[in-house]
Formats: sequence, structure tokens, C-alpha cells
Amino acid sequence: MESPNRIGAAPRKTFWFLSSLAVFALVLTAIPEKSQAQTMVVANFSGKRRTKRVGRAARSAIVKALSNQGVSLVSYKQYLRKAKRSRISARRALRSRSIRKMAQKMNLDAVVTGSVRKRGRRYIVTVIAYGADGGRLVKKNYRLKRARFPSSVANKFAGMVTDKLGGGSGMEPEPPPVEPEPPPPVEPEPEVATGTGDTGTGSGDAFLPPWARTDKKEGDTGAGETGTADTGATTTPEVAKPAPRLKRRRRFKAGAVPEILISAGMSMHKREGLSPRHDSGIFPGIRVDGRFFLGAFLDTTVVKDIGFGGMFDMSLGLQYGIPGGDTWDSTQMQWAGELLYRLALNDVPLQPAFMIRVGYGSTSCTIDTTETLAVSAGYTYPYAALDIYLMLYKPVLRFNVSGGYLFIVSAAEDLSGDGSGFTVRAGFDLDLFKNLHIGLGWEMFQFTIDDDTLGETSDMYHGFFGRIGWNFK
Repeated sequence: MESPNRIGAAPRKTFWFLSSLAVFALVLTAIPEKSQAQTMVVANFSGKRRTKRVGRAARSAIVKALSNQGVSLVSYKQYLRKAKRSRISARRALRSRSIRKMAQKMNLDAVVTGSVRKRGRRYIVTVIAYGADGGRLVKKNYRLKRARFPSSVANKFAGMVTDKLGGGSGMEPEPPPVEPEPPPPVEPEPEVATGTGDTGTGSGDAFLPPWARTDKKEGDTGAGETGTADTGATTTPEVAKPAPRLKRRRRFKAGAVPEILISAGMSMHKREGLSPRHDSGIFPGIRVDGRFFLGAFLDTTVVKDIGFGGMFDMSLGLQYGIPGGDTWDSTQMQWAGELLYRLALNDVPLQPAFMIRVGYGSTSCTIDTTETLAVSAGYTYPYAALDIYLMLYKPVLRFNVSGGYLFIVSAAEDLSGDGSGFTVRAGFDLDLFKNLHIGLGWEMFQFTIDDDTLGETSDMYHGFFGRIGWNFK
């Protein structure tokens, strides 16, 4: 027969063993399970060449902010490689359908994209976060005055993305440090006056509480008649007001047309027309032209695109003559003054600018002879023209083409009558060192008149010019 003490020993051990297992299970269930870190991809920010540096800075700031919040980041190159294996091109890799497909394959929670563009002197950074379903989670536009992306802005954006996905990485943030309460102010103990009688060499009641002080006028000493003055009042220091910010004048972007252009150079001319035929070989000349827009001086929306321009061209060493006979000195001169209006499209490729010119001009060829076969011709005319400027290689190379109509051509010199005409021009402008201008171009004027003597006739002038000057954008 077994001992009674031994019969109860086994159940008691089993009870303590089962109790320990239950306590251990409760402890395990009480510990919060650490959630799996979110996985994201931050794509390269798109933009033009002059905004690439801002795009890189913005992307780096957002990558750092997401990493600080415990997000697991996959490189964008790896994302593109896997997209290529899935037959998704780099151009389509950031579309909603492609993001949904790649998020399933790579277990991504979000894909962050961005773009940068420049408007005036400010950079506009657009950052978009897409979820695993390809839908948009967060979209933000940031206007930056400088070519950098603040870390505080990146941290705020990263927080919005993780909040949209469900609270970030699951790691509890550290509690903020508790600032100790400041000790209560200790009132200084009043000092006992050491003066006696009327001489008063002590400190008076300067350190007594306000209710215990005697009423004294400003300048009274409180320490006899020869003590130090104490008014018992506290002076509040004046807070300096911040200086008002000066409003900086915004310099307008003029597209492919500078605000001011002043140039001079050489020109080459050729003429053919009239009856009898007045032809010339190529002869040289000098040319000066310029223009300016009010946008260089004023900050008004409509007025800034109004401008004024002018041109003057005169031949050098020109002579006409009869083949095998005499030759006569001649002068060919051309001038124009015009009113301009500009429409610049700065946010589209090639930055096209359209310029409307309305003005009054004159073209003349005077032959110094009394020979009746030699006819001096002169034409004056109002005109309207449209110029198109394109920025081929910003900000160095521009191309321009122009066409215009000469409304009422009035003949002068040895001609009489009136008619009409047209003009065509094309050329290239090269800007070096920001303000140095070099231009090459060709233009043609054709006049058709009904002369009283010659009948209906035409006269054509070709001009080739090269100029150098100064421009301001």
C-alpha cells in the first residue's frame, strides 16, 4: 500500500506546471506584435534640365524622411528592371495599372513619384504617392523660392503617406521628454536699513513687498535724504518690430524674345525689278536696329508686352550704269519705325513667342544722273507683320520667321502712282555670355505699283545681314 504523502505529490506538481504555462501564454499575448515595415519605391523626379538639381534634392529628402519613419525602400532601378521583365516599358512603369501590377509582384505598399517645373523664379514640386491598388493616396504641390527641398516638408509628406497606409511602421514613437517644472520664484529677504537719522546710509525699503512700501514720488530715495533713488517700478523692454519686407520686382520671362535688343552690323543687298530692268549685283551696307518692351521697366500684366522698334540700313559704294557705258553713284536706303505687341508662351516646348509689328517704313534707291533710262525709285508704306520666335537651344539659339503685308505703297522719286507689297524675313539669333547678341538673317521686300509712265511694274529688294549687339532678357 502506497504512502498517503506520495498520493498527493503528483497532482500538486501538475497544478504548478499548468499554472506556469497559463501565465507564460498570457504574457506572450500581452506583448504587442511588431507589424511588418511598409515597403515603398521612390521614383526619380521628372523635369527639364534646369530643374534636375531640385528634383534630385526633393527625392533625397523624401527618401530620408521615409527611412526615418521605418519604411523599407526598394531602389527605383530594381523596380524598372522587374517592370521590364514584366514587359512594362520605363515610360509606362508609373501609370496606375502598371503600379498595381508591380505592387502585387514586389509586395509594395506605395510608389512615390514627383515632378519639378519652374515658374518665374519659383520651383513648383509636385509629389504624388500611389497605393498598392494604383489609386492616388496623397498629392501635394510645393512652391519653393530656392533650389532646395526642406527636410521639414519631406517629413510632413512622409507622415501623411504612412498615415494613409495605416499608421506607419508599427514602431511606437518615443515619448517626448518631460520638462521639469521650474522652481517657484524665491522672493528676496528684505534688508534691514543701516542708516540712522537724517543722513540715511542704508538701503531703505527697496526690497520690501509693494504693500509694505511707503508711498514715494519718483526720485525719492527711501534711505534718507542722501540715498539712492528707487521708484519701485519695473521697466518692460520694447520689442523691436521687424522691418517691412520689400516687395521684389519680378522679372518677366520673355520666352524666345528678349526685353531689349540693340544691334549693329553689316548687310549685303541685291535688287531686281522695274522696266527697263534695274538689276544690281551684291553690294554692301550698314545696318542698325533695336527694340524694347515696357516689361523691362514696368510690372503690369498687359503693358509689359507692348514695345517699340526701329531699323535703318544704307548702302555703301553702290553704282549703277549702262553695260559698256558710264556709271553713276547711287544710294539705297531703308528705314522703319514700329509698334510691337508680344505674346510669349513660356511653359511649352521651344518657348514660342508671337510678335505683332505695326509700323511705317520707306525704301528708296536714288541714282545720281540725268539719264532718262536710269530711274530713281522710292516707296513709303504702312505695314503689319507677324513674327514667330522659337527657342531651339535654350538659352543660346533662337530661330525666327516673319511675314508682313505693305498696305498702301506710295511711289516717289521718278515714279508715281501707288500699289501694294509684301515682306518676308527669317534668321537665327545666338546669345552668348547672357547679354551678347549675334544675329544672321535674310529679308525680302517686293513692291507692285501702277506707274503713270511704266505701267504696272514690280521692284524687289533682297537683304542679307549679320549683326552684333546687346540684349537683356
